[in-house]
Amino acid sequence: MPAGPRARLPCALSHSWTVKHQCVDLLAEGLWEELLDDEQPDITVMDWFEDSRLDVCVYELHVWLLAADRHTIIAQHHVAPRTSGRGPPGRWVQVSHVFRQYGPGVRFVHFLHKTKNRMEPGGLRRTRVTDSSVSVQFRE
Repeated sequence: MPAGPRARLPCALSHSWTVKHQCVDLLAEGLWEELLDDEQPDITVMDWFEDSRLDVCVYELHVWLLAADRHTIIAQHHVAPRTSGRGPPGRWVQVSHVFRQYGPGVRFVHFLHKTKNRMEPGGLRRTRVTDSSVSVQFRE
């Protein structure tokens, strides 16, 4: 049916996602190839998101350990935590993952998180995220 001046289009979904990502160059941050390849220090990715109660899943984390070409994936981790809806609104939830013994060749950490939004009568309501970090820990 052609859209005319009086035609009504189906309502768009009220949920949307905000996507933020960063690619961390481990060599530019002061690490060196032999250290990454031979010692393979633990690489931890950590994030905090608000349980906004906009949906059962309001947050996703995707992390890739990449080779020098920035395309070859050496290791990866993906998580989309579900919230129970029983806690107090506005509760903060920590999400983290530690990469261990990932193999040689890691030069970049590509970190991406998605947070859910919802359009409400009062405007856009967002799921907040804070204190995103990538850290490298040396073992004894």
